[in-house]
Amino acid sequence: MKKGIALTLLTAGLAAAQTPAFEVVSVKHVGDQQSNAVQTGPGSFRSNMRPFKYTPGTVSCRTTMMSILTEAYQVKDFQIQGPDWIKQEVYELNANMPEGTSKETARLMLQKMLADRFALGLKRDQKEFPVMLLKEIPGTTKLEEVVPAPAQYGYSAGMDHLEANPGMPLSALASNLSRAAGRPVLDETGRKGMFKIKLQWNAEPPRPEGGVIHVGADTGILSALGQVGLKLEPAKRMMDWLVIEKVEKEPTEN
Repeated sequence: MKKGIALTLLTAGLAAAQTPAFEVVSVKHVGDQQSNAVQTGPGSFRSNMRPFKYTPGTVSCRTTMMSILTEAYQVKDFQIQGPDWIKQEVYELNANMPEGTSKETARLMLQKMLADRFALGLKRDQKEFPVMLLKEIPGTTKLEEVVPAPAQYGYSAGMDHLEANPGMPLSALASNLSRAAGRPVLDETGRKGMFKIKLQWNAEPPRPEGGVIHVGADTGILSALGQVGLKLEPAKRMMDWLVIEKVEKEPTEN
């Protein structure tokens, strides 16, 4: 029995030692989403957060803990159960890795960083989710691709509009629709690349939630999807479910 226990511990130790890790990594807590947003006009905001960027030898971002988790484990935010703060607190990550490291390996490095620097502990399961599917209206000619696809994209959003600059992936649009739809929205258009998105609708009077007005909560955006040849359909999907059992808000020092 003792030999079996010793062998198990040794195997676990070897597995941990073989987990790929960044050569150098800096991660800092830089406030929350509100402190990382700048108001550019009535009901319009610009965020100084940055999505994940991979180069042959680096990975960087300035984003929420939720976004780091979804990137590391390749799931959507609705597939993660954890403390509320992971959706709001923002972190800046800059890491070096051997040139030629694949994104798949880099994501394993992100998982190790989360365990080492934030004491992350989680368990995996499967769960059926009610979702909405973003689909292209058959025969539409309104959806316009941006060619060549830009290296980066941005968008402006307000209470009554959303406009991409110069375009955005439809998966990113789907993510922006989830609050208004009241359930997760998945991109099932099958269209890759960047697309021109300009939506305008008559907004309802804003209703604060807990004293906060959320941009993107107005359901008028859903009826505006036809302006770019898109629609939503209800469905159910069996998907991964990650339960965060432990995670620290402040990372250990660099």
